[in-house]
Amino acid sequence: MLQKLLPVLALSLIPALAVAASSLPKPNASGDYVVRTGHRFWVVVDPDPRGVNCRWSPAMPANWYDPAAKLPPATIDQWPVVRRFKKATVLTSNTFPAGFALMFDSRNKPWLKVNVGTKEQICLVRANTKFIQPVEGKK
Repeated sequence: MLQKLLPVLALSLIPALAVAASSLPKPNASGDYVVRTGHRFWVVVDPDPRGVNCRWSPAMPANWYDPAAKLPPATIDQWPVVRRFKKATVLTSNTFPAGFALMFDSRNKPWLKVNVGTKEQICLVRANTKFIQPVEGKK
């Protein structure tokens, strides 16, 4: 009986696998990931040997996630580079506090919130196919 069910069970999983693959965030025509996403795992594809830049403002308050926090101007591309991640590094996005992994700068360009420590420590990587791509899980 179980032997007869296994092929049916295997075939029933194929649509679920297709849905999982198609559920990865998709970029727009410019390569930007602009759709709100809670996707957790991203791989660095930037070929720069120094790695992809991750930025954070020294003027950012510790409670940056608080709606009442006074935030610095969102000129993220001008903020200091606080970390670099080499090609093939798998990044874990930060989805705190509202379940979304992206922030947008003053030019409306998306940035991925990347976990870099405990207590919601993050830095921001440009959310574009030149730099990162979503992956199914951390390997």
